[in-house]
Amino acid sequence: MTTNDAARPLVLFATYSVQPELTEDDQLFARALERRGVTVCAAAWDDPAAAWNLAAAVVIRSTWNYHHHHEAFLAWVDRVAATTTLHNDARIVRWNSHKRYLADIARRGIPVIDTIFAEAGERVDVSDVARAHGWSDIVVKPAVSASAHETRRFAPDERSEAQAHLDRLVATRDAMVQPHLATLAEHGELSVLFARGRFTHAVRRRSALVDGHPMPKSAPAEAPTAARRCAERVLEAAAALSGVKPNDLLYSRVDLAPTTTGDYLLLELELIEPSLFLLHAPNAAEQFAEALLSS
Repeated sequence: MTTNDAARPLVLFATYSVQPELTEDDQLFARALERRGVTVCAAAWDDPAAAWNLAAAVVIRSTWNYHHHHEAFLAWVDRVAATTTLHNDARIVRWNSHKRYLADIARRGIPVIDTIFAEAGERVDVSDVARAHGWSDIVVKPAVSASAHETRRFAPDERSEAQAHLDRLVATRDAMVQPHLATLAEHGELSVLFARGRFTHAVRRRSALVDGHPMPKSAPAEAPTAARRCAERVLEAAAALSGVKPNDLLYSRVDLAPTTTGDYLLLELELIEPSLFLLHAPNAAEQFAEALLSS
């Protein structure tokens, strides 16, 4: 390392041991920081030899196995936050890591996809739930999950399979049951992205639970005013619940589903390790770099 390199602040992008290098998307983010005089390196969150305390900041990026080691990950988050600046804030990472946050946000009057939670060891009858709510296709998944892990869609004639999947999940963890929204097949999900609470770009994404659709996996999209307003309300609710304001979030991604009335429902609020889809909006990498250095 040269003297000039040593003088540059170090930012560590947290990855995971199976894929320790930066994703192609995050390389854009890293290069934008490097153009601003920052040294960026990748380090796996689950590497015990990583020296997080040497970094001016740690940015959680592709920690895509955290749901398999939830408590260990949260303990790591607390350790890192105690020694350097962590993005995003440890308080909101902990809150956002369990999808019960959807119920928290719904209680604040934000339109959220209907969700029934089943705690570990609890017996929930999926047929009764679907019948009571008038659901057709349903989705069963863990309440702590990433990358659609263990997320499965079931048709009305597959209730017994859905029950077996739910029972297997709740044997060891919290789980959830939701309807599969018909609008997702036609329109996909709309991801609205923000840097420190300021809108950067939007992406249309094909639902992982819709097969054989010609829609691309992801593509740049416009964010209608109604979608941006809904996303901003979601961030305001998250701030009230966690104590972390939208402008204190380095990145946030709000995944929405359109309704038949032109409104939007919250599907997911991604504040831990979301793909930022910078390949679809290269200028957004510059915005995130500026947002990081403004802290």
